[in-house]
Amino acid sequence: MSIFFVSFFVCVVLIFLLRKLARGWGMLDHPDERKQHTHPTPTVGGIAMFVAVLIAVKFGLALTYPQQILLACSAALVALGVFDDKHNLAVNLRLMIQVTLALIVILGAQGTVSHIGTIFGIPLNLGLLAVPLSLIAFVGGINAMNMIDGADGMAGGMALITMIGVVILCSMGALDIPLNLPVALLGALAGFLTFNSRVFMSRAKIFMGDAGSMWLGLVLGWFMAKICQQASDPSVIFWLFGLPLIDTLAVMFRRMRSKKSPFKADRTHLHHVLEMR
Repeated sequence: MSIFFVSFFVCVVLIFLLRKLARGWGMLDHPDERKQHTHPTPTVGGIAMFVAVLIAVKFGLALTYPQQILLACSAALVALGVFDDKHNLAVNLRLMIQVTLALIVILGAQGTVSHIGTIFGIPLNLGLLAVPLSLIAFVGGINAMNMIDGADGMAGGMALITMIGVVILCSMGALDIPLNLPVALLGALAGFLTFNSRVFMSRAKIFMGDAGSMWLGLVLGWFMAKICQQASDPSVIFWLFGLPLIDTLAVMFRRMRSKKSPFKADRTHLHHVLEMR
């Protein structure tokens, strides 16, 4: 439990500090016709969460080698996100880097989804399709988190709910993963949501930015892969992470049907639809 509070406290302190530096760093999200916020808002929440997790995990068991690789690739995604927030990278370049980092996690951090449960008692092993399908799932998860990060508290809230489920599975013994990383992530998300949701404030004072949404998508994807490998019923991942994936697939399908780029921003996401009602 101390890991949770360390992560929460460090995240809150870092948000206070980084908010003051965000303008000088050029890390502000300015309002436009697609966005609901009306004030320039710092996008340093993802950095604060990541650093909080790195500090908090030191108070628990030593990280496993796969977890070390996962966090190293997450650090690279944080750096990519910071650069993208400031300079708007080309979609193809950003996608290529995401694919590379996802492959490292799949092959080096035990992130391969080799089976997806059973149907009528028949095991559904992926065989040679395991790596390419895992890659699609990871890159899809990274971009799903990025795409749903458009309403106050939404991406962070979805990640929080997912991590509560992961912590419960670990506590029950359904997942053989040390609790330090999931609990640290839970604490960082709680600290971030203190400033990003409208529970305590009239508007979000901080955004996670691409630096936060992309590394969260990677880490959540890794936990979902571990559930597929270890849980008796891998379909639980759809209860934990189904909404952002379904929303992203639906939006990309609508864009392609309209002969638009699936990565071109618009106002057809679920949170946009809810805002208009």
